[in-house]
Amino acid sequence: MKNNILLLVGCLLLAACVSPPDAPTSNIKLVYSASSIDELLAYNAALRKMQPAELGRELQRINAYPAGPSNSVRRAMALSMTRDPIDLTKAEAQLWNVMADNSVEAGKLKPLVQLLVGYCADLRRVADNAEKSSVQLKDAQRKVDQLNDKLEALKNIERSLPAGGK
Repeated sequence: MKNNILLLVGCLLLAACVSPPDAPTSNIKLVYSASSIDELLAYNAALRKMQPAELGRELQRINAYPAGPSNSVRRAMALSMTRDPIDLTKAEAQLWNVMADNSVEAGKLKPLVQLLVGYCADLRRVADNAEKSSVQLKDAQRKVDQLNDKLEALKNIERSLPAGGK
């Protein structure tokens, strides 16, 4: 899933790099400015390179930003990088707030936000499955330990029996 997301982000970045064809007879120069989605994708790439301590400082910095759809998405991206279930829940809440926002800026961000909501849901599912697997492993280990104790008890009983007729 992570590879699919990275592939999608890469495709989006490549699509953003394509320059429009020049008009053959026009003297108008087209000026390209990065959209907020491009900025957010670049921000996400920078977040992925951060160490946990840097990420913590970045979260503190982001929390000081004024409220707005772009900043909510930034906050959600940073929160999702911590892989903490509570932070994932906060990230999803930030993203759902952007989805509920009817402003023009939020409208432009909604396709990216939908992708990020799916990403957060996948991360939560993976975390839940890891937790279940951990519980199952502990339970299986406990059963193995109990069976080993029983086996040792049977071996002790066998040793204590008088030797058979030889």
